[in-house]
Amino acid sequence: MALLITDECISCGACLPECPNEAIFETRSDAEGKGHHVGDGQGVGDNIYIITHDRCTECVGHFDEPQCAAVCPVDNCCISDPAYPETTDVLMEKAKTLNPDKAIDKSKIWSGVRN
Repeated sequence: MALLITDECISCGACLPECPNEAIFETRSDAEGKGHHVGDGQGVGDNIYIITHDRCTECVGHFDEPQCAAVCPVDNCCISDPAYPETTDVLMEKAKTLNPDKAIDKSKIWSGVRN
């Protein structure tokens, strides 16, 4: 399942360089302008950062926890997006596809992944 950034976002930018899949964008229009789908109701008004579900792997294969949530100074700002449930296997395959030149570690899965 992809993660989403809630409207509690303070647009600090801490998450941007941490995402291994470049799934985070400063605005909804920036993401959509690059051809990515943004979930309904996310990034409305272009005043919060957004995560595109087509690029988010919840850091599966890269880290033991989602890096956006780990570095975010706002509690519960980066949460699981219930509109896009994905299993560990799907997230792992997506990580491999998005990062063909990076090593993907099958042991890097966090406890919040829904299977």
